[in-house]
Amino acid sequence: MPEILCPECDEPIRISVTSCACPKGHKFTMINNIIDFLPNIHDETLIEEEKHWDHYAKKGTANIEPNPYIKSKILRDYESLFYRFITNEWPDYSKKSISIAEIGCGYGSALRFLTGIKFANVDYIGIDISLQSMLMCENSNPFKPNWNVRFVKASANNSLFKENTLDMVFSTSALHHLQVIDVIKWTSNSLKSGGLLIINEPSDVNPFAKLGRRFVKDFHTKGEKPLHPLKIKKIANEYNLQLKYEKGLHFLSGPLMYFVEILRLPAPLSVLAFFVSKFFDSLIISPSWNYSFVQVYRRI
Repeated sequence: MPEILCPECDEPIRISVTSCACPKGHKFTMINNIIDFLPNIHDETLIEEEKHWDHYAKKGTANIEPNPYIKSKILRDYESLFYRFITNEWPDYSKKSISIAEIGCGYGSALRFLTGIKFANVDYIGIDISLQSMLMCENSNPFKPNWNVRFVKASANNSLFKENTLDMVFSTSALHHLQVIDVIKWTSNSLKSGGLLIINEPSDVNPFAKLGRRFVKDFHTKGEKPLHPLKIKKIANEYNLQLKYEKGLHFLSGPLMYFVEILRLPAPLSVLAFFVSKFFDSLIISPSWNYSFVQVYRRI
């Protein structure tokens, strides 16, 4: 497992069952195997994010839920895409023992999307502001035997790792809640040469996403800032991260999974609507115009 650095002094922390501390005496509590670096949050943006995602975790549902059928298809698209991109970059993946840090892990998105890739061993550290979300993941115990898992309550705006210690930094729909330059800077420093940064983000251009953010109350956090793929690429290039793969997805099917649920369409109509939307999806190639986009960067 990669060493986690103390947020106060950057010294490696020593972890026990109930607490952890660094050599300089900074101590932090452990809650169900989760390290709590933020017992008291003072930043207003972080407070709002914590309340939003803790409430979502406790409630179990959002104000608007996606259609289960369409959601399952969309998640499968992401899973297949991540699998293809990662195995293309690492054709020897079955022999690799890797370390993964997930930014904004929530319930553990990497555990959903990446466990189908049969790495030899995985050391996984999930970072999130919501303790309740990570507790839900811990309690559901979705872990594979060859995955060594740890969660940390912290702001992903700040680095928790030594230089050149990670093989992958993974994030789905979290970067637009954070300070992009700060995150990409520490990601580049923490990745080994040849390591991968993999992100999936909603686009700031897609018209359906724009309408949703404007008119759907409490569906999005106040401080989030949807991103343009070119902006991320520009910042990544400045920090020695080379774009290897990029793809836009779900121009219409992404927003449709919420719309059909709002209308409470019967299952046959939901299926029909999905396949019609896939036709329109196929016409939109631009990552920025799609509902979301995936980018894979390699550390030079």
